[in-house]
Amino acid sequence: MTRIERLSTLSSDVCCVCDRPLSVQDVDEFHGVADESLHGVLFCHACMEEELVLCRECSCRYTADGLCGECAAREYALAV
Repeated sequence: MTRIERLSTLSSDVCCVCDRPLSVQDVDEFHGVADESLHGVLFCHACMEEELVLCRECSCRYTADGLCGECAAREYALAV
Protein backbone atom coordinates (compact mmCIF):
# COMPACT_ATOMS: atom_id res chain seq x y z
CA MET A 1 0.00 0.00 0.00
CA THR A 2 1.31 3.43 -0.91
CA ARG A 3 1.10 6.18 1.67
CA ILE A 4 0.68 9.75 0.46
CA GLU A 5 1.71 12.51 2.85
CA ARG A 6 0.47 16.05 2.60
CA LEU A 7 3.16 18.68 2.56
CA SER A 8 2.50 20.44 5.83
CA THR A 9 5.28 23.01 5.72
CA LEU A 10 3.71 26.27 6.79
CA SER A 11 4.08 29.28 4.57
CA SER A 12 4.07 32.85 5.82
CA ASP A 13 0.56 33.29 4.38
CA VAL A 14 -2.74 33.25 6.24
CA CYS A 15 -6.37 33.08 5.11
CA CYS A 16 -7.77 36.55 4.49
CA VAL A 17 -11.05 35.64 6.22
CA CYS A 18 -10.21 33.51 9.28
CA ASP A 19 -6.44 34.18 9.64
CA ARG A 20 -5.71 30.44 9.59
CA PRO A 21 -2.04 29.74 8.77
CA LEU A 22 -1.73 28.16 5.31
CA SER A 23 0.69 25.43 4.32
CA VAL A 24 2.68 25.56 1.11
CA GLN A 25 0.31 22.95 -0.34
CA ASP A 26 -2.75 25.03 0.67
CA VAL A 27 -1.33 28.03 -1.21
CA ASP A 28 -0.49 25.92 -4.28
CA GLU A 29 -3.97 24.34 -4.30
CA PHE A 30 -5.63 27.75 -3.99
CA HIS A 31 -3.65 29.14 -6.92
CA GLY A 32 -4.64 26.07 -8.94
CA VAL A 33 -8.39 26.63 -8.55
CA ALA A 34 -8.65 30.42 -8.15
CA ASP A 35 -9.14 32.97 -10.90
CA GLU A 36 -6.20 35.27 -11.61
CA SER A 37 -8.12 38.20 -10.14
CA LEU A 38 -7.98 36.49 -6.70
CA HIS A 39 -4.25 35.83 -6.62
CA GLY A 40 -3.66 38.91 -4.45
CA VAL A 41 -5.64 37.36 -1.58
CA LEU A 42 -5.56 33.85 -0.14
CA PHE A 43 -8.37 31.74 1.27
CA CYS A 44 -8.24 28.48 3.20
CA HIS A 45 -10.27 25.67 1.66
CA ALA A 46 -13.26 26.13 3.98
CA CYS A 47 -13.47 29.92 3.52
CA MET A 48 -12.94 29.60 -0.24
CA GLU A 49 -15.99 27.36 -0.58
CA GLU A 50 -18.04 29.65 1.66
CA GLU A 51 -17.02 33.06 0.29
CA LEU A 52 -16.34 32.43 -3.41
CA VAL A 53 -18.37 30.97 -6.27
CA LEU A 54 -17.38 28.70 -9.12
CA CYS A 55 -17.32 30.25 -12.57
CA ARG A 56 -20.82 29.94 -14.02
CA GLU A 57 -19.47 29.00 -17.48
CA CYS A 58 -16.71 26.44 -16.86
CA SER A 59 -17.23 25.51 -13.18
CA CYS A 60 -13.45 25.10 -12.89
CA ARG A 61 -12.22 28.25 -11.16
CA TYR A 62 -13.34 30.04 -8.01
CA THR A 63 -14.06 33.70 -8.56
CA ALA A 64 -15.58 36.60 -6.66
CA ASP A 65 -18.00 37.73 -9.37
CA GLY A 66 -19.10 34.43 -10.95
CA LEU A 67 -17.11 34.56 -14.20
CA CYS A 68 -13.40 33.69 -14.45
CA GLY A 69 -10.99 35.66 -16.61
CA GLU A 70 -10.73 32.99 -19.31
CA CYS A 71 -14.50 32.74 -19.76
CA ALA A 72 -14.89 36.51 -19.63
CA ALA A 73 -12.29 36.89 -22.39
CA ARG A 74 -14.01 34.20 -24.48
CA GLU A 75 -17.42 35.83 -23.92
CA TYR A 76 -16.02 39.25 -24.85
CA ALA A 77 -14.39 37.84 -27.99
CA LEU A 78 -17.72 36.33 -29.07
CA ALA A 79 -19.49 39.64 -28.50
CA VAL A 80 -17.05 41.61 -30.66
